[in-house]
Amino acid sequence: MEVYELKNDFLTVQVNSKGAEMSSIKDGNNIEFIWQADPKIWGRHAPVLFPIVGRLKDDHYFIDGNEYKMTQHGFARDQEFDLESQTDSKLVLTLTTSEASLAEYPYHFKLSVIYQLVKDTIQVSYLVDSLEESEDMYFNIGAHPGFAVPFDSNLKFEDFDVKVDPAETRSSIPIVEHQIDLDGEYKVENQNFSMNHDEFKNDALIYRLNEPAVVSISSKKSEHKVTVDTGNAKYFGMWSSYPDAGDFMCIEPWWGLADKTDSDNNFKTKYGVNKLAPNEQFEAYFSISIK
Repeated sequence: MEVYELKNDFLTVQVNSKGAEMSSIKDGNNIEFIWQADPKIWGRHAPVLFPIVGRLKDDHYFIDGNEYKMTQHGFARDQEFDLESQTDSKLVLTLTTSEASLAEYPYHFKLSVIYQLVKDTIQVSYLVDSLEESEDMYFNIGAHPGFAVPFDSNLKFEDFDVKVDPAETRSSIPIVEHQIDLDGEYKVENQNFSMNHDEFKNDALIYRLNEPAVVSISSKKSEHKVTVDTGNAKYFGMWSSYPDAGDFMCIEPWWGLADKTDSDNNFKTKYGVNKLAPNEQFEAYFSISIK
């Protein structure tokens, strides 16, 4: 595994070739803002989710009558990406079809993960290219950055708050045994909350997005702040570990969801799936700002 570094006057970012995963974001005072992957609690930093988000019902699906098996969040997070290009402020890593991927996912594709530093902001793009010549390609993609909280050694997790702007009523989609429960969907007038691991006793908090949202983690006791702009995401999730409490908080822009509780496992009609025509490209983007 290679570790690539981006650096400017504001931030230093490290990205692993395995999974194209950010493993570190440090500011000018050497404060670490990414969770450092304690395997006893959650052994990842900021995985890229492809070609599914969440979990398939019974970890399998069908395309044109053929069965495929795939575990939670897909295979990209565990694969070695190739370096396409790198400068001091921009990194492009790619993953393409392999014999191993075809055993789990029957489409020919290229996934490009792009990180670019612009002052105190990391702009993230995922480009999904269909390399299919004659048939449509189906997929989900998502981000799963875990932020180390508290940002200050003298504070604790519960000293911080989550705020979602603009303030508006959004639909929340509950999870039941790893599947989304659309029958249980409900409206939430205000998605702000004071951080507490009990918020996640029923798994992630998931919201629909009609317009981009800005989700921030901050404390009245700290001068530091993390902000995620959801870009063109269709949904976003918030998650931390429960009942084993880890000092991290994930803010996750998604372009797809887990299977429904009543899924028939047909991938082409999967709820929230994206479709690309032959040789077409899909772009997903969001950003992370550090104060």
